[in-house]
Amino acid sequence: MKAQVVSGNGEGAKYVEVYASKIEKAVGLYPYPGTLNLKIKELPPLEFVEIEGFGKFGSVELAPCSVNGERAFAVFPEKGGHRKDVIEVVAEKNLRDFFGLKDGSFVDIQF
Repeated sequence: MKAQVVSGNGEGAKYVEVYASKIEKAVGLYPYPGTLNLKIKELPPLEFVEIEGFGKFGSVELAPCSVNGERAFAVFPEKGGHRKDVIEVVAEKNLRDFFGLKDGSFVDIQF
């Protein structure tokens, strides 16, 4: 499915850094410290890997996906603040830079 790149609230990097080692342990991917925010029309049924909350941080669900063929995970935090039509994606690379994406660009996301 196609998804459109949008700006986030700028807080993704700090949360990815907090959860990075837990993400790596859960799914074998050490994430770049930031997220790619994608506006989508509708999510298909997803399979999740859950990371339990710790300290003041809530649990997070990860759904495997690919963005333009690159392995990634959609991130669904228990304490999320995004709109329902925007998902956050983590990958080993900075996907914005790797693909030369800007707000308004479209990517192919597969779940």
